[in-house]
Amino acid sequence: MKATNNFDECQVFMRAGSFDMYKGSLKDCPIIIKKYYSFSVKNYDIANSCRHLAYKDIAIGSSMSAHRNVLKVLGCCLETELPIIVYEFGGTKFLKDKECLSPLPWKCRLKIARDLASAIAYLHTAFPRPIIHRDITPHTVILNRNNVAKLIDFGRCISIPRGESHVEDGLRVTSFYGAPEYFKGNRISEKADVYSFGRLLLELLIGETLYDFCKKHNKRWVEHKDLSSDIVDSIILTSTNIEIEQEQLLDFKTLVIRCLSTDEEQRPTMIEVGKQLSKMYQSLQSPH
Repeated sequence: MKATNNFDECQVFMRAGSFDMYKGSLKDCPIIIKKYYSFSVKNYDIANSCRHLAYKDIAIGSSMSAHRNVLKVLGCCLETELPIIVYEFGGTKFLKDKECLSPLPWKCRLKIARDLASAIAYLHTAFPRPIIHRDITPHTVILNRNNVAKLIDFGRCISIPRGESHVEDGLRVTSFYGAPEYFKGNRISEKADVYSFGRLLLELLIGETLYDFCKKHNKRWVEHKDLSSDIVDSIILTSTNIEIEQEQLLDFKTLVIRCLSTDEEQRPTMIEVGKQLSKMYQSLQSPH
């Protein structure tokens, strides 16, 4: 309570469907606090759902905190109606914010992509059973003042049963980021995250969220055929002067198309995606 000045509304920097995120301070050190909406407890089913999200967020988020590109869990309070989670301070900017994303040069965007791919690959491979995030969107990526990306919000994660390649899943997802298999049935694999990540890569390319882009251009969707030079953010084009970067833009687009394949078997794994992005990033010699 004291860390956020009794959850002062002025300290809120992010509102989501089931929680608020606050800037706070603990022993003169900045922190972030996630508070799930307490009004939900008036409805038992909703409260139970929120409580389940919160506990899963704590459990998986804590296990993922070893990765440098995941917002580190420092602790939690379980004495409240719904759990409260305390994190390291990782900044208050989100990838969804156009004023945050648009000015970033190509190398910085490539680093963000590489780092997030590493975090998602870790989620898929570092535990006894693969875990699917199910909510890879620009709303779940926070950036610090040096534009280092941190993945957040593990409450919607689901693990694949031992010995299985897919898991039954009835989650409702946003059409902009949900893989096609969500709308064809309810069995998904890690490749659903690959698709969502492909949409995120596309946003890094165009410099704004897909929702904003489609609204501005009166489109319902961004097709593969749209991945021509005119869709690339002008900031990238004006800052991309050396030949290798032009080649990388083509390689990046190809990777986006592979991630967005409607056939999940044709999508690369997140480990493959991470390796390709690391190779692109390492080949750049110019500073940020």
